[in-house]
Amino acid sequence: MIPLNLRVALLALVAVLASGCATVTGRATQPVSIQAVDREGRAIEGMSCRVSNGGREYVGDTPMFDLQVRRSSSPLVVECRGDGRPMARAVLLPRAENMVAAQLLLPGGSSLMVIDHVSGFMYSYPRWVRVQAGADMVFDRRDEKGRDPVPGLVTRQFDDLVRFASGGASVRID
Repeated sequence: MIPLNLRVALLALVAVLASGCATVTGRATQPVSIQAVDREGRAIEGMSCRVSNGGREYVGDTPMFDLQVRRSSSPLVVECRGDGRPMARAVLLPRAENMVAAQLLLPGGSSLMVIDHVSGFMYSYPRWVRVQAGADMVFDRRDEKGRDPVPGLVTRQFDDLVRFASGGASVRID
């Protein structure tokens, strides 16, 4: 029989070690909202989207509110298209959250951080993005401020035939 004070001490030690481990304390998924807009910022409803990260794929039509995506260190790639509309593509960059240098000083802290990295639980994507039809964009979690959509960086405007990465149907941009 283990004495009560030793059991309490062991329980406290486990709680301290687990507090730095997102795999134990966090959630495997997070909500992401994706809206499609035109060049003037007007909402476009009904664009068909494919969202993928690390071998997982999600599909739906815009607007996609609170889509539950698996956390990962891999970028979240969004490709949307609609009849007669130019394609919208975006990359959502994840960032580690709740990283505290003191976690490394705890016994087992560095191994728990490795587990969190491999599992992806320590990463989060931007919560709300607006992808622009006719553009490639990048959204970074670190640019997130409050409850507003995360501002995106347009890296390229489409000006010719555009295809889905998988070789799907062409979309003509006029």
